[in-house]
Amino acid sequence: METIQEFLARLRGYLAQASFPDDNSGYLDLAAVKNTALPEHLMSPGIPPDNLAGFQELIMTEIARCNLDKIKLGINEMLIHFLATIERDREFTLAEQCLYRLRMIFKRCLLPDFPFQEEIWNYLCSCLRNAGSFLLDREYYLASREIIDSLAGMGRIAALKGLPTANTQSSLRVLENKAREKNQKQLASTAKNARFNLET
Repeated sequence: METIQEFLARLRGYLAQASFPDDNSGYLDLAAVKNTALPEHLMSPGIPPDNLAGFQELIMTEIARCNLDKIKLGINEMLIHFLATIERDREFTLAEQCLYRLRMIFKRCLLPDFPFQEEIWNYLCSCLRNAGSFLLDREYYLASREIIDSLAGMGRIAALKGLPTANTQSSLRVLENKAREKNQKQLASTAKNARFNLET
């Protein structure tokens, strides 16, 4: 049986090797092509970026095993890694990729074979509230917006699944107040609207 320390080492290894290049490292991703690809680009020698794929695979395995502690550890470690590595010039890309992976984890945890849906949802809300506060304090407003939007989107899904939304409401309220303190009225309004939409 793998210890928590061994799992943590594997988890951190996957997070450390994750890459988020803006130019896709020369790899041709047809879904991302804005114009028709030139024939010489079709057999590009580039390697696709990791974008947390290894991390995702590891966490999905733990979800299938219903290993709540390791799933929570994974969520926490990914957000810590994100907060520790965020940079101004890649703020949106990093936030988008990180939150995309969190939303996939959340959706997988909502399937009927996973018995700890409420625990994961409440944990996610708490983590995102604190990560959003950290980002707002450091004036990463694009990343903060991504967190608010993700909380709102997952909150709507949670409500439809009958999960409690009190923690979601509280998290959005904290982010709303923090955005207002930073004089980010539009961001505060986004959080307030998201909170209101959960109530209706």
